[in-house]
Amino acid sequence: MNALDKPNLAAICVRSGSHLDLVVQEVPAPKPPGPGEIQVALNASGLNFSDLVKFSGAYQVQTPRPFFVGGEASGRVVAVGSSVQGLLIGDVVLVPTGCVRFQTLRASEATKVPDGIDLMVAASFRQNYQTAIDGLQRAQLRPGETLLVQGAAGGVGLAAVDIGLQMGARVIGVVSTEAKQAVVARYAADAILRTDQGFRSEVLALTQGQGADVVFDPVGGDVFDESVRCIAPFGRILVVGFASGRPALAKTNHLLVKDAAVIGYTPGGLKKKRPAEAERQLQTLMRWLVADRIKPFISHVLPLEEIQAGYQLIVDREVVGKVMIDLT
Repeated sequence: MNALDKPNLAAICVRSGSHLDLVVQEVPAPKPPGPGEIQVALNASGLNFSDLVKFSGAYQVQTPRPFFVGGEASGRVVAVGSSVQGLLIGDVVLVPTGCVRFQTLRASEATKVPDGIDLMVAASFRQNYQTAIDGLQRAQLRPGETLLVQGAAGGVGLAAVDIGLQMGARVIGVVSTEAKQAVVARYAADAILRTDQGFRSEVLALTQGQGADVVFDPVGGDVFDESVRCIAPFGRILVVGFASGRPALAKTNHLLVKDAAVIGYTPGGLKKKRPAEAERQLQTLMRWLVADRIKPFISHVLPLEEIQAGYQLIVDREVVGKVMIDLT
């Protein structure tokens, strides 16, 4: 069977609510590509915590409903419109689209994937790893500094561990369970601590009382509060999100005493405001991926029909690295 002969199934958010309100249904086949467009048969798409916030209607930027679920996928080009340069039928590409089998989109939105990268892996790394590399550059992480990564077994946290090591930092990861501790250990982090055992005193002990130079925090809440108390002089705390459910309030007296800074970071902001720089970062990450310098971790792969179960794994904090949807 030709790939295009398959039903064009998609996961759709039809109204504000939870992941349990998503529907999987057949949608019309995409229109043939026009000038400057390509058509892609998608292979895999990654699920993210931020998707859950979008479903609830609490995300900073509202997406009109209905919309295809997700925002990062890989696939093969199956048709090319006129005036498209640099992409051919059969090329593997990354596209910022969701969980749908076939999609027509602007060629400028696609990024060609080098040979040697598995399609499932290709779809798994972009959002998390680009968040990590851009965020850590924003925080001015330098070789030899100590990086404290909260939620180190989550998708973006594990990417920050991986990228921090590539940038020459001493990396301390913080996780919630022994099983997650074992996965982070594969990345040769210098130390792995547990949130349920408290980490402030251990961070200070590991750094001879100085504290962490940079904190990468996608968790927020109590974790942020404790992070502030083990930051080094002139340290930087990068706020990536609040998976704990509570945005933290920084106590400015603690920041004042340490000459420390809190930096807000929105994933995707660089691509919107400085697209050329974002593309250079992505090309760097793909070179590292081909060279096996970074190692995205996938803990679950599910069919499209089980997408609700995939998001439930995120809600239950059972995902290490990434949960993926197989669209084939």
